[in-house]
Amino acid sequence: MKILISTTEGGKNDSVCPIFGRCPTFTIVAVEGDTIGDYDVITNPGGQAGGGAGIAAAQAVIDAGANVVITGNCGPNALSVLLQASIKVYSSNSLVEDAVKDLLAGKLVEMKTPSVSPQSGMGPGRGRGLGRGRGFGGGR
Repeated sequence: MKILISTTEGGKNDSVCPIFGRCPTFTIVAVEGDTIGDYDVITNPGGQAGGGAGIAAAQAVIDAGANVVITGNCGPNALSVLLQASIKVYSSNSLVEDAVKDLLAGKLVEMKTPSVSPQSGMGPGRGRGLGRGRGFGGGR
């Protein structure tokens, strides 16, 4: 089994990131039976995406060959992609190493529906007008 965990900095001592699509890193661990392998860290391509972060992150999971995801929350677009790819998603708010052990012990609950609403990861824009129609055009 190959497990991918949403993380902030990565590694077994990091906490599970509460967001999936825009988490900065993914920590990946291979498990055979009860034996936990090495923890590898990769950058989440959706972490800095302007839009479609959840889908980009879900595609990274598929590309990494993971068949299980552990995250804090998962939105509808990302969850849909993951479930269509037969990837199981579990929720946890503990340390990465503890979350993996909890999964193996059957203590985590599988996520079948999104835990956040659509566009929940989108905040106000960082542009100078902040989306209020007050641009700084010089005019003539």
